Amino acid sequence: MEYLYTKIFILSSVSSLLTVLFINTRYYNIFKKFSKNKKILINLLSYFISFCLLTVFNYQTSTLGLSSLVIFNAAIITIIFFELAIFLEKTFWDDFLGNSLPRSINLLISFVVMMNFGYFTLMFYIKVLGINYFIS
Repeated sequence: MEYLYTKIFILSSVSSLLTVLFINTRYYNIFKKFSKNKKILINLLSYFISFCLLTVFNYQTSTLGLSSLVIFNAAIITIIFFELAIFLEKTFWDDFLGNSLPRSINLLISFVVMMNFGYFTLMFYIKVLGINYFIS
């Protein structure tokens, strides 16, 4: 496969960016008390660590085949976007809709929105990898 390392770096960088976004939303209350410079430093450090780890994991998974690489990254995307959907329901929809809808409908809207983001991210990964088929 051509440009395997470049493709793995692209996948790892996007997944690392999603991981940093997840960490910022998950630990939002802790990050509020830090100054702007400390937040930037923590985000860069967590991005670098997650990029290195995901690059190693993606390379090891790619030795098993491209389908395994896609399934591994789909699992990461699912976990991250599931958690982001819960965070979106707690913070955004209540303020945006003015608490006019029940919590279950807000949660459903959050899941639909975030799973669409996850689907398009997965399609981006498949396009980067150049897979014409999903499972052989």
